[in-house]
Amino acid sequence: MISGDDVYEDLFTAASALQSALTEEGFATRSGLGTAPLDAAADADVIVLYTALGRFTAGQREALARAVHGGCGLVALHSTTVLASPPEQLDEGDRLLAELIGSRYLSHGPLPHESRFEVRLDPDHELTAGIEPFEVTHEHYRLATSPDVRVLAWRETDTGTEPLVHTRRHGAGRVCYLQLGHDMRIWGEPGMRRLVRRAARWACRPDRPDQSGE
Repeated sequence: MISGDDVYEDLFTAASALQSALTEEGFATRSGLGTAPLDAAADADVIVLYTALGRFTAGQREALARAVHGGCGLVALHSTTVLASPPEQLDEGDRLLAELIGSRYLSHGPLPHESRFEVRLDPDHELTAGIEPFEVTHEHYRLATSPDVRVLAWRETDTGTEPLVHTRRHGAGRVCYLQLGHDMRIWGEPGMRRLVRRAARWACRPDRPDQSGE
């Protein structure tokens, strides 16, 4: 599902690339423009969400949170963490989405806001195991992350690490956020396509009470 303004984010290229990657992984997919399909979120095994200040109702965000809590997977991409309300005064809808994903955008950080960098990956998680580090040209995001996220991919900066992929649990549901996805350059990277396919496959498996491992 995509929603919002594609002036700064290449949403339509992303939607095509996402549907192609998920079909390669064996998913039966359908694309949606706008946020209205979130009203029926509980019908999906996994929702892949890419918004650029997309307009949600509080009810739609609540429906999404309920669906994930019940076992629907969620994969969120790039600017989905860019919220309309200011960080110090998050409205209820934005607060719900930030808590569900496990992070929110703070800024691009110091200039330059884009560079060539290496994506480093955790070899001990099924989502990233076996994917070799790869280089991309991409914009930077500084994120505020929740304490319960597990960072699976990152880039090194002068001030520490910048999370690129993280996961969390929400009830029986699994959530994965990928900070990558800004424009068509990233969608040609084999490493990015593998991450998207792995993220969807991992997220679509609900956790049961007797499952506790990563």
